[in-house]
Amino acid sequence: MITRPLDLSSAKWQILGRIGHGTPTVAKIARDLGLARQSVQRIADVLANEGLAVYNDHPTDRRTKLLELTVKGEHVLEAIYAQYAEWNQYILAHLDPNQLEEIANALGHVGRILEKEITQFSDKFVK
Repeated sequence: MITRPLDLSSAKWQILGRIGHGTPTVAKIARDLGLARQSVQRIADVLANEGLAVYNDHPTDRRTKLLELTVKGEHVLEAIYAQYAEWNQYILAHLDPNQLEEIANALGHVGRILEKEITQFSDKFVK
């Protein structure tokens, strides 16, 4: 919904956003997102072909390339973030303040449960 006016799929947006937060490799993006490297490579190639990203030489590894946003890619990412902020404001304006407080409390509770479970899992399996 947010990226539809910009003709970007959520997959493209996700990869574009990762490129916008550094100069990563395809492999690093794939690891960070838990995706297959080949899937990320395909989307990165599309972004490069559309002029939103470029591949640059890696200074310490000749076998891999670094991804970087082009000026066009930066503008598109800024437009996405602006659309996202506008959409968030619209949603918040239509929520009842009491419901919003209940939602925030429930999410906080879920977060505490998950944190406890992750800590217990780590203590049990990671030594």
